[in-house]
Amino acid sequence: MADDDSMSDDEQLDIPNKTKHIASIRLGQVDIDCWFHSPYVDVEDGSNDTDRPIDKLFICEYCLRYFLNNRKYRQHTNECTRRHPPGRKIYEHPDGLSVYEVDGTASQLYCQCLCLLAKLFLERKTIYFDVDPFLFYVLVESDPRVKTVQHIVGYFSKEKLSDEFYNLACLMVLPHRQRQGFGRFLIALSYELTKLEKKTGSPEKPLSTLGQMTYKSYWHSTILSKLEEYRPLQMHVTVTQLSVDTGICVEDVIQTLIDLRLAHTGKSISETNFKQHEVRNRRRHQNQSDDNNNNNNLDSSSLLIIDTDALRTALCRLSTNNAASKQNQNIFDPAYLRLLSRR
Repeated sequence: MADDDSMSDDEQLDIPNKTKHIASIRLGQVDIDCWFHSPYVDVEDGSNDTDRPIDKLFICEYCLRYFLNNRKYRQHTNECTRRHPPGRKIYEHPDGLSVYEVDGTASQLYCQCLCLLAKLFLERKTIYFDVDPFLFYVLVESDPRVKTVQHIVGYFSKEKLSDEFYNLACLMVLPHRQRQGFGRFLIALSYELTKLEKKTGSPEKPLSTLGQMTYKSYWHSTILSKLEEYRPLQMHVTVTQLSVDTGICVEDVIQTLIDLRLAHTGKSISETNFKQHEVRNRRRHQNQSDDNNNNNNLDSSSLLIIDTDALRTALCRLSTNNAASKQNQNIFDPAYLRLLSRR
């Protein structure tokens, strides 16, 4: 999905041949083939020599501790009392989906193990052990037979304090739970948290290829849906208003409108049903610091011109796509957020 940092390929950790050494994992009752190398410390002697091939690594799906030996793993599962992630539950849906906010400082070992697990499926992930600066939002699903037992689906992490106003650092959905809308679910949650903080944000870049596809799909549908809401109200739409209402930073809003062929930058404001506004006015509406969105690539006199015919066509396409993808999708619903005691 999305990468956890902005490091280039040349800056990655020095992993010999970048060859995976763990063929597969047993996570709970599920066997999963691994995709990439992950620097698991040897569980037998505590060494860092992780180059020797491992046919299967056994991982407790509740506390994420790992074992080479199936017997030790089974012994642990009989003794492990955890049935869901540590931290506080911030989202709970009647259908069984829940999200826990886990502090990297308070639950260091769990978060380190979570990062090691994610590295098996994210090629360019480079942060495994320095988890203190991060919050982790872990998505789980209740077992249909035992509601108190919750199975991990995926997670995203974000820095507690980001100078660049990133609202997501790393996103991972387990392979057997992909293509079910969970990546989009986690992205939507990241932006909802951003809006609750009265900010706008963006994921750390560059994104992986799959992460870029997922984010573009989210940005396209979110901005189109918001424009559709504006139309009956005959609102004077600004880029700033779109950014504030969606939580998506100004640059990503503008780029999305351009990608959708809905707008272009220029000096003319003729032939449009939307009022064009100078980008310099966007800061009047934002309750955050001056460099929040890194708007250094926009001239203060730039105008965004909306093509209403293209908007109508894009909305029709969005409606068709939504109807086709409703099945087997897990939709984030902000009504089920539980954030009464945010820090």
